[in-house]
Amino acid sequence: MFQCHIFAQPIVYKVIDKNKAFAIIDISSIDYNLLFEIATDLQKYIQKSTGIRLPFQHELTSFERYPVRIHLTIQENKKNKSYIELLRYGDGFCIDLSRPNHIWIKGYSASGTEYGVYEFLERFVGVRWLFPGETGEHVPKHQSLIIKSQSITQIPAFVSRQLSGLSTTEAKQWANRHRMKGTISFHHNLHRIFPVEKFAKTHPHIYPQKNGNVVHERVGWQPCFQEKDTVAIAVKHINNFFEGNKTIKTFSLGTNDAITATSGYCHTDVKTKNYNVWGYPNASTVYYNWTNIVAKKVLKQFPDKHFGTLAYMEVAMPPEKFMLNDHIIPFLTEDRLRWVMPDNETKAKKWVNDWRKKAKYIGFYDYFYGTPYVLPRVYFHHMADIYQFAKKSGVVAAYAEAYPNWGEGPKLYLALKLFWNPMLNVDDLLNNWYICCVGEHAANYLKQYFSLWENFWMNIYNTKWYYNKSMYMAFWSPTYLDYAKLEYIEESRLLLEKTIAYAHTSIQKQRAQLFLDAFEYYESSAISYWGMKASQSNINKELAEKMNKKRYFLIQNFDNHSILRHGIRFDQGNQFPELNW
Repeated sequence: MFQCHIFAQPIVYKVIDKNKAFAIIDISSIDYNLLFEIATDLQKYIQKSTGIRLPFQHELTSFERYPVRIHLTIQENKKNKSYIELLRYGDGFCIDLSRPNHIWIKGYSASGTEYGVYEFLERFVGVRWLFPGETGEHVPKHQSLIIKSQSITQIPAFVSRQLSGLSTTEAKQWANRHRMKGTISFHHNLHRIFPVEKFAKTHPHIYPQKNGNVVHERVGWQPCFQEKDTVAIAVKHINNFFEGNKTIKTFSLGTNDAITATSGYCHTDVKTKNYNVWGYPNASTVYYNWTNIVAKKVLKQFPDKHFGTLAYMEVAMPPEKFMLNDHIIPFLTEDRLRWVMPDNETKAKKWVNDWRKKAKYIGFYDYFYGTPYVLPRVYFHHMADIYQFAKKSGVVAAYAEAYPNWGEGPKLYLALKLFWNPMLNVDDLLNNWYICCVGEHAANYLKQYFSLWENFWMNIYNTKWYYNKSMYMAFWSPTYLDYAKLEYIEESRLLLEKTIAYAHTSIQKQRAQLFLDAFEYYESSAISYWGMKASQSNINKELAEKMNKKRYFLIQNFDNHSILRHGIRFDQGNQFPELNW
């Protein structure tokens, strides 16, 4: 573990006092190129807060005025650890406050030191990156920055922490500051190993047939896993990949995605009379036997590599009669909002525990979709419960399809905090987020707004919309609106208008207005749906049609806004006909 010493007696570090600097930033000369950018971030945010620029040590010839040193360094990991533990400790850090006048921020890697800097800025300066972009930055003003000694050592709960759908540079930077880092390859990948254009003519027998012809899509099919040629082709492909990418440690054996209710397995690979708990014909035995064979052969040449895969649809269940190779990491795919129903939660947890008996490591793959939902889909406390269970159950990685609607407030902020440490107090995190976002006087109104919708989704299992057999909830169907009420919309608007009124500073009001702007899309969608689609509604048709035009206008207009833009638009293409009315 880190050599972060315990202080014998309290120490006070006077970094800045009464608008005067007493500290410099010292970047390890060995690690200078790796750490300079993050050192600049540390310098920048301290200056934003205090107005004082702390100099770098190399800029000075005399240090008499600056008794305090903030050292950024990488501590070499000399212990032999498994790949997973190397990932975990590599992202960890300590802030060593045991020696007078010396503050050490050190990790086992550059990213570990980087995360230590972010912890320093959050803990001691009070910085919060609430959501992407400058408007989402909360940097409190200080005349002094005085730190008292304490013991700070952290390693992540999950070695891979990733959200998809963060398409802008601002969103990616924001996520990085919340320690998002994908370290395991596991996604849909077999179409790259077995490209139809390369093997269809020479090896047609390795593909499923469709109307007597070899498939030609990248999705909706799997290679025939019982054909021996598939092993040879896969091993050659993977060996060539690792030969050309020596620093990469993982490779995905993830099955191809589905396009309908089937993933397109060869008929010899699925047990048509044996259905798994998700209602799909079971192909786990054949597929995971194939992954074991491929992994074993690749590991002869590359013994330190690992293989991610997807426990998805036909291969959702663990193999019954054998263990997975220790170097294979299955990601269990499920929209865990489904766990709001106690019976489903019990079944899902059994599924996780069954996998733990067959695989040394497992990951969670979730579906946090913000878009294309037409109501804020938030379930903060439920999310915390899920990832606390994951941590206690030995899950090592967390991934979620996010496609954010930032109108969901602290949802993804909370998610990344939980991916790092799911044992954090969710109410403390949320209350702090609300206060930093809109100020103490307005915070409770914003909290009530999100709590209203959290309560709605926590009771969604009482609806027909909830009963969907897919591994993800029916994000393409708006019928959850049948169970929302006009009074929820009216109360939401009132709460957000109060949030704006009680926000104190200009930036707080800007943030509050942003959530009202995002809400107007939810509001216009709900009212137009009730007036135009719902079988029972008291909404005036003229108002409904007006609101429908408004929601189309808003989603198009949002496309020019870095925060309000929708990651998935219902109005583009023909993939969401039920959301077009």
